[in-house]
Amino acid sequence: MRRYIVGLLATVGTLTLLAIAAGIAFVASSPFSAKPLPQQMVLSLDLRSLPPERTSTDILSGGLFHGSRDIVETVQLLWQAADDPRVAGLYIEIGDERAGLARVQELRQAIAHFRGKGKFAIGFAESLGSGGSHFADYYLAASLEQIWLQPSGGFGVAGIAVETPFLKGGLDKLGVKVEGGKRYEYKSAPDSFLESGYTRPARENLQQLLDSLFGQFVADVARDRHLEPAELRRLIDTAPLEPEHARRDGLVDKIGYRTDALDEVYKRAGGKRDLVTLSEYAGDETRPKAQGEVIALIHASGAIMSGPSGDNPFQEETSANSEDVVDALDEASKAKDVRAIVLRIDSPGGTYPAADAIADAVGRARAAGKPVIVSMSDVAASGGYLAAVRADVIVAQPTTITASIGVFSIWPMAHELLASLGVNVERVSVGTNAGMYSTFQPPSPAQRRAVARELDTIYSEFTRIVADARKLNAERMDAAARGRVFSGVDAKKAGLVDELGGLQLALNIARAKADLDETKKVEIRRYPDETDRWQRMFERLFKLASTDAGPTVRLPREVRDALAQFGITARPGNVRLPPLPPLWH
Repeated sequence: MRRYIVGLLATVGTLTLLAIAAGIAFVASSPFSAKPLPQQMVLSLDLRSLPPERTSTDILSGGLFHGSRDIVETVQLLWQAADDPRVAGLYIEIGDERAGLARVQELRQAIAHFRGKGKFAIGFAESLGSGGSHFADYYLAASLEQIWLQPSGGFGVAGIAVETPFLKGGLDKLGVKVEGGKRYEYKSAPDSFLESGYTRPARENLQQLLDSLFGQFVADVARDRHLEPAELRRLIDTAPLEPEHARRDGLVDKIGYRTDALDEVYKRAGGKRDLVTLSEYAGDETRPKAQGEVIALIHASGAIMSGPSGDNPFQEETSANSEDVVDALDEASKAKDVRAIVLRIDSPGGTYPAADAIADAVGRARAAGKPVIVSMSDVAASGGYLAAVRADVIVAQPTTITASIGVFSIWPMAHELLASLGVNVERVSVGTNAGMYSTFQPPSPAQRRAVARELDTIYSEFTRIVADARKLNAERMDAAARGRVFSGVDAKKAGLVDELGGLQLALNIARAKADLDETKKVEIRRYPDETDRWQRMFERLFKLASTDAGPTVRLPREVRDALAQFGITARPGNVRLPPLPPLWH
């Protein structure tokens, strides 16, 4: 009885909270809250934290109120603003030095289109590249007409540095071993636990990737800043630089504070001091909107997994539920007014069956007569690449991290540690291979052979699917596989992607594949629709009212997520990219 009363009160409290929150959200998003915009304005965009690939449905992160916008919506708004005669220019706050480079390139392309309409774009940064290991903030800033740098800041853009912890020595001291295997030598995720340092193939592949990314950065920024590439490399090799030094060498345009940069913005706007935030602009009903034939937009963001995407109602989902993506593809393929589908992928991989299910749904959508174009974001690798491979056309940014065609399966073994602590674990089982992934007892030689056979089977099927879809012969397939990771540029050379560009290019290709008139606007319709977002909100809030106190023993989610970043999982068939440095998180 007590448990029933507690559950009832919790449910009533949750519903009350939901009603209040929904009311606030409605008022915040309703036409009553939108103020009329001026007839001439400057769009203000805060990119000190780049828009994510998808907006949060996390209750504590403000997802309930839809306060943030994802990269797709941000880019679409910038394209609309470029055609809006009321918008005279763009002011950007810069400062996210660890952002994914593909999202930076999406924004660079939108800014280039905006400037191509004869509009100004000015940015301000307190400092640039202060971490000394990445350059995303300056890469974005270089696309602007004018860069302001604060006098007390600095220019610390020094290149790219990736550091990988190798835990084998420490785990050996603790008495923890790692079992499993990989296919093949470039699939370096397990190396953090199996090796004491980079293997030769892993180091070679990572260096090739970094060289490609840095080479693109140098070429693009040198063109933006009217510098010779060799001179830009020389300046970067002498960083950090004082602000005045950076200005004198042409790396930035002006030294001053935020108020100085804003004064320049107002001057360029004819003295008008009307700054309009992106949120305010998005709420304006009079801005140019795309309407007409429908192109469906579907996201697959995060590690691709089967089943529920998360069990914590307070926490942002960190995985792409393959069932949700498959359902969205099926729904879009059946919708009579949908002429084509763009599948946006930002995923380091996931389990093989989940990724394969999405690839199958892509094939079925095409068989139903709907062209499917994949647009890759920061990462579309391993299972993320497998999900894309059956599309009509694959579009990747030059800096997209992709391929990683391989497989691994590892799990920790703590029997030596437990023995040293006096802990004895016994097993009662039925079946020769029962308990073969146990953390407490090592696998037998026969069980190790069974794991190896499973890895061989998955790798063989993975490469067969890619070879068939991309029409690669055995030699080209081998050169593209074995776990190698490529930038978008190198993936195109390897035959793994078709075009280099962003979402807008993918939409244009979708339009062409659907034989839509290029002079007419199209409607970009998201699947699943917004009502499903609210349904997820309800489900998460109702979880708060759950009184299920059944005895379960599992690691805290924070620990499980941390281990998952290193590829530790009890589930075989893991086809994830190696652990991701901040460079492409």
